[in-house]
Amino acid sequence: MAAPNPGLLAAMLKTQRLNGVVRWKVNFTESSFRGEANLATWNGMWLETSAVRSIQDFVDVAANQTSNSHLIGATIAELIETLFPNDIAENKICIAWSGWQDLVKSSPESALEIAEAFDQICQERLAVVLVCDSSGAFPGISELSQG
Repeated sequence: MAAPNPGLLAAMLKTQRLNGVVRWKVNFTESSFRGEANLATWNGMWLETSAVRSIQDFVDVAANQTSNSHLIGATIAELIETLFPNDIAENKICIAWSGWQDLVKSSPESALEIAEAFDQICQERLAVVLVCDSSGAFPGISELSQG
């Protein structure tokens, strides 16, 4: 299991060296990830999507985990607009996406569609989605080395 170098994520966020959706083969814990995001003064969001097998499953799980239950049954676009609000200029958001392997295995097209939707919004706003965990491959997104 690859653990992240302490402080590396915070430093990369502070210097804005990360953008878009990036596959990072490290095992964050939710608390260590949130600590790094806080250190960088970014909003950290943890998404754990084990057992998700479709875009709708993903939306529903993410809606519950982010206390947006009104988005259950919504589209991926509606979810993303809520997770990445445009009304605050300094709203820097970093999402750690864990447990994505089941989705990639059951529907690689859906996983890539979600990643592409995330990437598009990340390019428009100051945002990063880290596809983390040391196991598995997520085809179609770039990989980040440990540093």
